[in-house]
Amino acid sequence: MPSYYDDNFGHYKTESEEDVEFYHRVQKESVWKKCEECGRKVKLRPDYGYCNSCATKREQGFDI
Repeated sequence: MPSYYDDNFGHYKTESEEDVEFYHRVQKESVWKKCEECGRKVKLRPDYGYCNSCATKREQGFDI
């Protein structure tokens, strides 16, 4: 299966058609926003404030 990536969840493990459908659903729900941490313009779900890269760093305790 092809590889998928977005700024909400990063790289997707697409092991089934449901995984691909989830990816496409997330893309439809996402809007262009400015990440609250790095300031990049990214496509995120409306209730998300941080891109996947910044969210991962925050979860791992990096001082950003």
